Amino acid sequence: MYFNSVILVFLIVLLVSARVEPLWCQEPVDNPEAPTDSRPTEKSQEIAVGAHKVEDRLITQRLTEVFQNLPELANVDIAVKAGVVRLTGYTSTKEAHKQALELAERVDGVVSVTDEITQKREVRERLTVVQEKMFDQLNNFISYLPLLIIGFTVFLLFWFLASFMTKWDNLYEKITPHAFLQSLAKQIVKGTVIFLGFIVMLEILDATALLGTIVGVAGVMGLAIGFALRDTVENYIASILLSIRQPFRPLDQIVLENYEGLVMKLTSRETILMTLDGNHVRIPNATVYKGIILNYSRNPKRRFSFEVGIDTAVNIESALQLAIKTLEETRGVIADPPVRCAVEKLGDSNVILKMFAWTTQDQYDFGKVKSEAIRAVKEAFDLANYEMPEPIYRLKMQGYSPLDDQALVEQTEHTKDASSPAVQSDSQADVTKDNHIFEQISKDRAENKERDLLKS
Repeated sequence: MYFNSVILVFLIVLLVSARVEPLWCQEPVDNPEAPTDSRPTEKSQEIAVGAHKVEDRLITQRLTEVFQNLPELANVDIAVKAGVVRLTGYTSTKEAHKQALELAERVDGVVSVTDEITQKREVRERLTVVQEKMFDQLNNFISYLPLLIIGFTVFLLFWFLASFMTKWDNLYEKITPHAFLQSLAKQIVKGTVIFLGFIVMLEILDATALLGTIVGVAGVMGLAIGFALRDTVENYIASILLSIRQPFRPLDQIVLENYEGLVMKLTSRETILMTLDGNHVRIPNATVYKGIILNYSRNPKRRFSFEVGIDTAVNIESALQLAIKTLEETRGVIADPPVRCAVEKLGDSNVILKMFAWTTQDQYDFGKVKSEAIRAVKEAFDLANYEMPEPIYRLKMQGYSPLDDQALVEQTEHTKDASSPAVQSDSQADVTKDNHIFEQISKDRAENKERDLLKS
C-alpha cells in the first residue's frame, strides 16, 4: 500500500514538474514557408560593397512581404537606409516584438537593426489576443482528446493488470516461502507493470521526451528521499533480513535492549514484545537487527542457581550431599544435566554453598521450580539441624542484674519454641507453566490484524 502511494505521488510530481509543453498546446504549422522561431545563423562581420552590396529597396521589399504574411507584425513599419533597418510601429505581444527583430536580422544585406517598436497595451486588443489564444488551445485540446482518452484507458488497464497479478499467491509462494518477501515481490511486480503502462501511455500521446525529465527528476527525488527517509529505509531493510534469518519465534522469551519479554510479532517496522508484567514494548527493527539478543526459549533446558549459608561447625560434605539429594527429589528438576553443588566462599562466620540445577521450560515454570528448590533445601537443612549463621553483635550492658539475665533467657527460649514448628515438606508443589501471558498474547494477536513476519 505504501509502495503504491509513493509511485502515484512520484508520477504526479513528474507531470507537474516537467517543463514540456503538452502536445495539444502546440500550434500546428500551416505554412511550411513561414519563418520559424529559431535564432539566426551567424553572419559575416564584413559589410558588402560594390557588386555584392544589396540594395535597400530589395531589403525593404523582402521584409514587407514577410511581415504581411504574419498578422501579428502587420502594424510594424520598415525603413532601410544604407543597410540599416529601422523598425517602428507596434505589436500586441512580446513574442511578436522579438520575432520582428529576428526576422530583420536574418535578411541578407542588413547591417544593423534599430528597434523602435512599441508594445500596444490597449485592454480590448490585449483581451482579444488572449481570447484567440484560448480558443486555439481549446480547439487543439478537443482535437487531441481522443488520444488522451485512449492513453489514460491503456494506463488504467495496466493498473488493473498489476492489481490482478498481485493476487497470484501460489506463484509467489513458489518463489519464496517468506511472507514478507512475498509481499515485497508483489509490490515490485505491481510497480513495474504500472511503470510500463505509463511508458505506453506516453508513446500513445507522443510525449516520450518526458522520459528524459523523468530520469532527471527521479535522480533528484531519490537523493531527497534517501536522506529524508533514511531511518525508514533502514527499518525496512532490517525487516527483510530479520524475516529471512528468523532469530526468534513467536512466544520466545528474549532479552533485547534491556527489555525482557515474550515475542508477540515481527512487523515491517518493529518487533513487539510483551514483558513479564504484561506491558507492550515496540522496538524498531533496525535496533533489533544490530542489537544483542538473549533467547531463553531456544533451548528448553535452563539452569538456575542460588546460594545457601551454613555455620562453620557444620560438616560441609554432608551438607553438599544433602543439598544434591534434595534437589534431585524436587519436582521440576531434571536429572540430565545432573545437579551440582559447590563451596562458593568462606566467610567470617559462615560457609557459602552454591547450588546448580536444571529444569525444562517446555514442561515446568522456571521461576516456580527455582522457588521450590530453594524452599526444599532450606527445610532439609532445618530438619538436619544445619544452622544457618546469624549476624553476631557484641553488646555492652550497664546495670546488669542476674534476674534480668534469667528473664531474658526464658523469654528467648519461649519465643524460639513458639516460632519453630515442625517442618513439613510439600512434595506436590505447583511448578506448572503459567499461561496467563500466553493467553494475553493470543488475544492481542487475534484483535490486531497486522501481519506477522515470523514463522511458528
